[in-house]
Amino acid sequence: MFQTGQRVVCIDDSFDPWVFDLYKSLPKKNSTYTVRTLKSGRSNPQFVVDDDAKITVGAAEYDILILLEELHNPDDPHSSIKQELGFRADRFAPMQEDVEENEEFKLVSVGADEADFAPFPKDN
Repeated sequence: MFQTGQRVVCIDDSFDPWVFDLYKSLPKKNSTYTVRTLKSGRSNPQFVVDDDAKITVGAAEYDILILLEELHNPDDPHSSIKQELGFRADRFAPMQEDVEENEEFKLVSVGADEADFAPFPKDN
């Protein structure tokens, strides 16, 4: 799973048409982002229109959602709690960061004194 501050790349930017009405900012495939926070939330909602033309969410799946540092969106208008619209975690993959390994080595010789390896040998 992801963690706050982790760099991720968007691998799925295919959104249903209704998303464009609710979201202000959407991720783009192959672009990199920084995880701002993780939260639980709803995804893949099934909208219901009642006789008065009021739209509500009839059913939804529960997922882990990601908020990104680079993108900010309005609160979910179909939620009773104030909660920013997020993105399903499966739309992202962790960035493969190159880690440079710096290791220090010390030469050790069996049966020799450390002074024997000094840059300037001691005069005896």
